[in-house]
Amino acid sequence: MGFLDSIKKAVGGAVQQQPAQPAAAPPPPPAAPPAGAAAQPPPQRQAARLDTAGFDPAGDEEGFFNAVLHMESEGEMGGTDQSRAEIMARYGIRDRSHWQDVKEAVYSVLVNKHGSGDVVSQRELNWRMGETQKRMQQQVAKKAASGEMAPVEGITLEAWAAFNAAIVQGANLDDLLKGASIDRAKWDKATAEWNARMARDTTFAIAQVYGAAFQNASKGQYAAYAKEANAARAENRDLKMEPPITMEKFWELTFEQSYALKQGRDPQQTLKDLGLSVVDWTDLGSYMGYFFHRTAQLKWKEYETTMKAVQARLEAKYGGLKADVDIKF
Repeated sequence: MGFLDSIKKAVGGAVQQQPAQPAAAPPPPPAAPPAGAAAQPPPQRQAARLDTAGFDPAGDEEGFFNAVLHMESEGEMGGTDQSRAEIMARYGIRDRSHWQDVKEAVYSVLVNKHGSGDVVSQRELNWRMGETQKRMQQQVAKKAASGEMAPVEGITLEAWAAFNAAIVQGANLDDLLKGASIDRAKWDKATAEWNARMARDTTFAIAQVYGAAFQNASKGQYAAYAKEANAARAENRDLKMEPPITMEKFWELTFEQSYALKQGRDPQQTLKDLGLSVVDWTDLGSYMGYFFHRTAQLKWKEYETTMKAVQARLEAKYGGLKADVDIKF
């Protein structure tokens, strides 16, 4: 179990009838583009020698990114024998060898168009994040159609999340229920059912809606940043707000919590010592995680150097103790 899971477990048990809140996960800095993409698009070659088959890099780079995803990967978001055959037929790809030549040529055109391989890699990663978001929205719609999003005892998922957010921020549950004219027995039944629905939802669609509603109800110091991150993620766009802290500071906060857990210190007290509440950390992590992924390919060398410097500094501070942080380059 990583230190983030430990924090989530500890925090989740701190509030009666409150499910574990979405932890602020330190974004794992990749040293290369996502699986299926070229590690670095090849240097541009003479245009006359490039075979881009039926692709239109200048006008439809997303069509090419989709082809790479299907041709180079499998699984839930990847390709199948059928989808790969359709792509090869649509774009005039003769065989796998021809595909490799065409892929290299299209990447070369895109590098020439955007000025660097890092920019192309970032654009491809951003496109993939958008595809993941679209799939999640489809899963949410399916859950809603199945009745799994229907209110329980008149309590919607969004209202349940907002109540839980208020509890974590210090509100009294009985006072909240009284103000909303909700019977305690109904609340307990709704809580049990929403927890059960979330537990059996292998698509995480319910958790996605819950997390967004929880953060939309936040009144923490980073609430506005979490709301902006949720909106940007839903629209697959860049953030409109500048980060409230640097990535160096975010990694410092992440490592400090890891060392606290290694030493057996209470996670909530550790956050308090760092000037944060559980809600602050959740909101901050939501924003910084999204910010990281929108810039990871452009700044991965800078991020790698900074993260390793923070790690070395804190290892020295804690006498060589190794942190259990799930960040790998």
